[in-house]
Amino acid sequence: MAANIHGSCIKCGKNGGVLFCNGCQQTLCFKHVSEHRDEIEKQLEDLISQENQFENNLSQGDDSHDLFNDIDKWKKEMIEQIKQIAKQAKEDLRQLIHQSNERLLKNCEELKENLRILKESEDLSEIELKKFSNELNHLNKEINSFQLIKSSNTMFIKIEKQQTNEIAFPKSPSNDNILPSVEQSHSKEQGSILIREIDPYGHYIIIEYNGLITDKEQDMVGWTLKRSIDSYTDIIYRFPNDFTLKPKSFIKILSKHASKTRYSYEKKNILIADSIPTWGTGIKIIINRLIDANGDERDIFTQTF
Repeated sequence: MAANIHGSCIKCGKNGGVLFCNGCQQTLCFKHVSEHRDEIEKQLEDLISQENQFENNLSQGDDSHDLFNDIDKWKKEMIEQIKQIAKQAKEDLRQLIHQSNERLLKNCEELKENLRILKESEDLSEIELKKFSNELNHLNKEINSFQLIKSSNTMFIKIEKQQTNEIAFPKSPSNDNILPSVEQSHSKEQGSILIREIDPYGHYIIIEYNGLITDKEQDMVGWTLKRSIDSYTDIIYRFPNDFTLKPKSFIKILSKHASKTRYSYEKKNILIADSIPTWGTGIKIIINRLIDANGDERDIFTQTF
């Protein structure tokens, strides 16, 4: 550490018996050389202590990291949300089965009564027989679809793990498996704002602004959606007073029930019709009308079952 050299001690100023420290480049007397060595040894011990502490920190369990706590918290929140979604899905399915059962029973009674009247009538004809035969076939198709819902082993809602590590909910089951086939058509298209899609389960209606005619935003104040299902009372939805639709965009209008199910994860391009529990489903025909603030029909979207 040190070598004999002429000079004075940096600590006390003595000239005799001084040494030169190659490390700190200072001259020290014998007394202060010993103190200086003690200081160096203490610094070494401090470094050893710091290294040991660093090693201990690395060897501790990874579970102490704050991110693991965040993940555990996220896990609990997601489990609770999934439980709520599953609960709502069960309730929706229960209502769907009950409503379908009631409707089918009513249709069976009506057909039974019509056949009884036809049997007692003296005006029996092949035309009427063919008519009731078609009704019976249609009813049988609906019953088979309804039984498929009740007996299916597939889940009504599935949770899939994708590469993005997000929880995703697939689209509703195919109409071919659950609902009778449906034909959809536009009979009136005026302007760039049209009915693009209607969920067959009555969860949502999508309105699209294609922007082909103009690129100006459309104020939807006074606009309404009118949905006529068979012979039932019309469902009417009025757009919010502060809502505007941008060109080349769309808006999905959820029913109240749908907003509390798997669609609750959707945040963009969403409106919730709080006054409409469900958009409903039909038996024979559904006519959907998009009406502007002047009372003019901009689009008529017909669904025939």
